[in-house]
Amino acid sequence: MLSAKWVLNQILLDAKKEISMLKQEIEILQKGLRYMVGGGCEYMSLDELLVLEKHLEIWINQIRSTKVDIMIQEIQMLRDKIEENISNTDFTTMTTDMLLHPLTIANNIF
Repeated sequence: MLSAKWVLNQILLDAKKEISMLKQEIEILQKGLRYMVGGGCEYMSLDELLVLEKHLEIWINQIRSTKVDIMIQEIQMLRDKIEENISNTDFTTMTTDMLLHPLTIANNIF
């Protein structure tokens, strides 16, 4: 049977590992940021570049997703305006106006 003290120690150990990994990831991202903006002449290892690349791909996907969401909202707003304009248009006067002013075609076109 596992003791409560052992379980607590295991949880603390896991938390410390997670904190260490997050600190390392933050350090790599900060270094990558300096690398990209040219503020530092730091060398990045292949592993660091791979981590940076992974994060950049995630960020690009999030940006694209947000962009698509905004475009969908704008299209929906345009549709709503078009539908509103159509519902506010009185087509009955248009048809009667067409009857009063018929379209004429000259007989000597050709």
